[in-house]
Amino acid sequence: MKALKIITVLGMAMFLVAPQPTDAGVRKSGLTGAAFLKVGVGARAVALGSAYTTVTGDVNQIFWNPAGSALNSGDTQVMLSHNSWIADLSHDAVGYARDFGDLGTVGIGIVTLGTSGIESDRDAVPQFVLDAGTFTPNDNGSGNYDYRDIAVGVTWSRHITDRLDMGLTGKIVRQTIDGVSASAYAADFGAIYRTGFYGTRLGARINNLGSDLTFYDIGAPLPLIFSIGAATDIYNDSGMQVTVLADATKPQDGEQLLYTAVEAQFFEMLQLRTGYQFNYQGIEDEKVDEVDGVVFDAPRTEQGLTAGLGLDLSMGDYDATVDYAFTSFGILDQVHQFSLQFHF
Repeated sequence: MKALKIITVLGMAMFLVAPQPTDAGVRKSGLTGAAFLKVGVGARAVALGSAYTTVTGDVNQIFWNPAGSALNSGDTQVMLSHNSWIADLSHDAVGYARDFGDLGTVGIGIVTLGTSGIESDRDAVPQFVLDAGTFTPNDNGSGNYDYRDIAVGVTWSRHITDRLDMGLTGKIVRQTIDGVSASAYAADFGAIYRTGFYGTRLGARINNLGSDLTFYDIGAPLPLIFSIGAATDIYNDSGMQVTVLADATKPQDGEQLLYTAVEAQFFEMLQLRTGYQFNYQGIEDEKVDEVDGVVFDAPRTEQGLTAGLGLDLSMGDYDATVDYAFTSFGILDQVHQFSLQFHF
């Protein structure tokens, strides 16, 4: 009952991240900074449609629910992830987690997104902006520039009881564009509770609770996210296990979302996965053309169905897992993500 109370308290935190209504009733989409923190890390998590709050014993949880990174005594996990993101952006991550017994599990995670060699023309800066004196370009000529986001986090997690896991992550977030940088500090908190009924787990997480990113005296909050989730094994026999997962997720600058997924495992070697995000995919919103004021309907996102697979391999003194995820992005590029995970 104490563990369930903890989950309930975290659930009440949802009210803290609800966007404040405006007189015009306009959704506050795009008002947060560091949008790269919204991009899913790890091919397994992405293939499951981001319904990842209740996954346990996984180093990838450093980037999702820190409670899920709690490992068994003496275990070590390392993960590498590469994501060929849209618009030729490269999204990469590396994570390390090791259990220290009674001290709990300690992990380190780094995620980065960016590109280089972006063509630019500084002459395109309007003269009235330069005359105002509030903005000075780093280079008044033309040339190329780079863009890079990075977040570095340290995670602690622990099996509080045989049923309850808890964890937290502290991280530094930094964005750099054309030689100008801004930094912020943030924390993630999470808990996972095992009910003991057919492998059912309940979980909750809060991500990116921290300071603003400030460029040129203009601050933007980090993308605060709250999620509660549940997962259960609906079938577990004859070398096959089927798990259904669901997350109710509330971003600060968006509406309530529901992430759902199914994962099937065969003979502890092969996993097949798919996920779908309700109230996000296949939804159209009213948009306003800022030039002529025309109101029109446009897709909330080009993102579509996610799917993927995983393969477990035994390699001498350690085990390895190779994961792949595919995401359809409509008129944008298809996204392919690969992850490699080692278990010692």
